[in-house]
Amino acid sequence: MYMMIFPGVTVACFFLCAIAAGWIVFTLVAGYIVYSSCFTINHVNLEPKPLRDAEKKSVLYAHTKDPRIMDPINAAKERWFKNRDAGMFDSLSVVSREGLNLAGYYWPAEGRAETERRWVILVHGMMDSAAGMGYLAEEYHAAGWNVLSVDQRAHGESEGKRRTMGVREGDDLTLWVSALINRYEADCIYLHGVSMGGAAVLLYAVRSDIPAAVKGFISDSGYARHDAVFTRLLKLATGSRFVAASLTIGASVASFCLTGIGFGRMAPEKYLSAIARPVLLFHGQDDALVPIGLVRKMHGLPMKPGSESVVIPDAAHIGPYFCAKALYLQKIEDFYRRSR
Repeated sequence: MYMMIFPGVTVACFFLCAIAAGWIVFTLVAGYIVYSSCFTINHVNLEPKPLRDAEKKSVLYAHTKDPRIMDPINAAKERWFKNRDAGMFDSLSVVSREGLNLAGYYWPAEGRAETERRWVILVHGMMDSAAGMGYLAEEYHAAGWNVLSVDQRAHGESEGKRRTMGVREGDDLTLWVSALINRYEADCIYLHGVSMGGAAVLLYAVRSDIPAAVKGFISDSGYARHDAVFTRLLKLATGSRFVAASLTIGASVASFCLTGIGFGRMAPEKYLSAIARPVLLFHGQDDALVPIGLVRKMHGLPMKPGSESVVIPDAAHIGPYFCAKALYLQKIEDFYRRSR
C-alpha cells in the first residue's frame, strides 16, 4: 500500500515544484521585461507591442487626452523654451552620488522686497521634464518667487537610464536644495512636485538632514504606494489579478537588482507622518491613474501642524491646478504664510 502511495506523492510534489518553478521563471523574466518597459529610457527592443498598445488605451494616458490639462501645459512649454532660448534662465547642474549630471533651470524673481525672498523647486512627473512645469513656474514667478525647475534623472537633459519613482530622485533633491543655499543664499525654500515628482518631494521630506532653510512641501497627484498603482494598471492591461501581482513582484525584484530600490520603498504613505515640516497635498477626485481610493489613507494620516489635504472635484490626474486654479494658488499662498 505504501509503495502505491509514495509514487503518487512523489509525482504530485514534482508537479507542484514544476508549477512553482515555472511561476518563478515567468515572474522574473516577464517582470524584468515589464520593468524595462516602464522604468528605463532605452527599452524599445524589450517593450512588447501588445503591452505598449494596452498602455496607450489605458488610464495611464487618460489625463493626456484632456484639453483642459494639455492645452495649457503645451502652451506654457512653448513659452518656457522661448524664455530659455532668450537667456531668461540660469542653467544649473549638480552631480548625483552615482555620477549622473543633472540639469536644472533657475528663474530669478523680479522686484520682490528683500523680506519676501522665497524659492521654490519644481519637480515634474514621469516622462516629462522641467519644461512641463512651465505653467507653475510662470505662476510662482509672477507671485515673486525665485523658481528652480529641474530635470529629474533619466528625463530631459539629465543623465541616467533608470527611474526609481521618487526614491533616488528624492535623494537628488538634496543636491538642488544645497545648490540654492550655497549659490543664492536661499533661506526660505519650498518644494513642489507633481505626480512622480510629488512622490519624490515626499520621499525627500522624510530625511533627517533637511536644512532649516526648507520650510514646506507640496505634492500634487502623488501616489501613496507605487506597487498598488502598478498592480492596478497591469490588471487593467492583462485582465488577471494573479498575472498583475506576479508581474509586479518580478518588476520589483528587477528594480532592486538594478537600482537597489524595490517597490516597497516607493511608498510615501509609510513615511508621511514622520515628515518634520508642513505638507500641502493636492489630489483630483477623478484621478484615473492614481485613484482617490488609493491615496485616501495617506491623505488622512496625521501631519505636521500647518499641513493640509485638498481634494479637487472633477479633477483628473495632475488636474487640480487646471480645474480650480484660483483655489489652488490661494491654498499655496496660505500654506506659505502659515509655514514660513
